[in-house]
Amino acid sequence: MHVVILYLGVLLQGGMRDVELTVVSSILALMLGALGAIGRLYGGRIIGGAIYWYVELIRGLPPILQLFVLFFGLSQFGIDLNPLSAAIIWLVAYGAGYAVEVFRAGIMDVAEGQHEAATALGLDRKITMRKIIIPQAFVAMLPNLTTLIVLQLKNTTLLYLIGYADMMYQARLGADATAQPGPLYVVVAIEYLVLSAIISRIGSSMEKRAAAYR
Repeated sequence: MHVVILYLGVLLQGGMRDVELTVVSSILALMLGALGAIGRLYGGRIIGGAIYWYVELIRGLPPILQLFVLFFGLSQFGIDLNPLSAAIIWLVAYGAGYAVEVFRAGIMDVAEGQHEAATALGLDRKITMRKIIIPQAFVAMLPNLTTLIVLQLKNTTLLYLIGYADMMYQARLGADATAQPGPLYVVVAIEYLVLSAIISRIGSSMEKRAAAYR
């Protein structure tokens, strides 16, 4: 118990860093994912094909390998990223790869009649996507988007491997210093469970509100 009290402050600080990183990376990943989905669907063979292979690359390679290639591999070419920069770039790139498919599936689920009605009204594709298709698709996508954000939070557990001072990093330092890893890792597990539950609760609340306005 003493070791928990001793390191609780730094573990909570590390948890806040994980939350901040999850929020920033998720926002950027969702923005890129939305653009990528539109490019995949309407960008033609070259753009659509490039996005397809990017998604396959992200989904096919182990996350830890992607992170190591970015942080350690690029240094072989004179590109030295600090842990924070590497963490943001990787989380955004990883999240965007999955977000593309979430948005693409959501857009495709919107009834074809909606597209036809917009065309009949003389609306161009940009206005149709922004005003009609994406708002409807967003409601259907909310559960998968919530899951993606939780996944982003879980991915932060890998960042201690590149020296990013998050919750896992602090727990590892404490475990090495005290030779009592059990209590510290239990606290970390509880923090991640609480944070994941909060994200899921927010997602569920948004789903209910969105459903009420459908």
